[in-house]
Amino acid sequence: MSLPIAINKLSAQMGLTSRTLRHWESEGLFISFRDPESGWRAYDEDAVLCIKITALFRKLGIPLKDIKSILHNRTYAGIEEAIKKQLLLLEVESIESNARKNALLSILNSIAQTGKQQANSTSLKALNDFVQDFARHYQREKMEDIIMSNTEASINVRFVTLPPMRVVYNTAVGVSPEDEATAPVLEWLESSGLMGTARLFGGNVNPLPSKSRPEYGYGMCASIPEGVEIPSHLKEMLLPGGLYAMMPCSDDIYGSWQILMKHLSQNSEYVSDRSRLCFEEHIRNDNPQGHGSQFILNLLEPVKRK
Repeated sequence: MSLPIAINKLSAQMGLTSRTLRHWESEGLFISFRDPESGWRAYDEDAVLCIKITALFRKLGIPLKDIKSILHNRTYAGIEEAIKKQLLLLEVESIESNARKNALLSILNSIAQTGKQQANSTSLKALNDFVQDFARHYQREKMEDIIMSNTEASINVRFVTLPPMRVVYNTAVGVSPEDEATAPVLEWLESSGLMGTARLFGGNVNPLPSKSRPEYGYGMCASIPEGVEIPSHLKEMLLPGGLYAMMPCSDDIYGSWQILMKHLSQNSEYVSDRSRLCFEEHIRNDNPQGHGSQFILNLLEPVKRK
């Protein structure tokens, strides 16, 4: 039997961030333990195998809930069912992609046949008639409905205004600092009876994550009422509030941030405001049916009008 492996070594070997490993574990895909000597998360042989299987299937686009079922049942029938579901989705995507590709190629061919003549009302009208005929032939209206539906399901960005908030916070640096940063804040909120009213925000702090350095910083803060005294092991600051772009986070935190930032780069009204911090709001998951995480995340990127 192989010896347990620490999270920093496993992260480096597999090219996975410690946050990804923690999230997969929170979804119930495997279980880690704390090394009594180093204090780091560590994984036994069974957990490492689960991680390898999860990483492979995630690259193939299989959802975490299906991977969880595979790992729990550990049958070839479960793998077969998940793969067939993914193949069906890919087939639908392929049909849509081929229809779009054929439409674009045909329109490109039509444009090429016009030669080098200058565009005028007659040639543009002819081109428009062709496009409309082609659209009807390929049921383009239906295809656009599918595309828009998929886009809206994956990107749900809202612009919200947060009020200024007095917050208590704690930071930690390590290969997996989230627990160390979060635990003291949550414990104090629970003991003070403030958990039900506090808003929780987390995010990376210096040193920021990088491929060359396994250790990085993370901070967790919670809103608290005025007049409440905080213990000496925690710190206090004022979040300025303001306008934010907010998007629900998927199981891929890094990928979700990329989607949000790409969406903002294409927005005609708002742009990121680098003078303020970005956050991940942690919303307590009190009804985790089908979702094993203790918290659901909303991404919050500060923005301003262009």
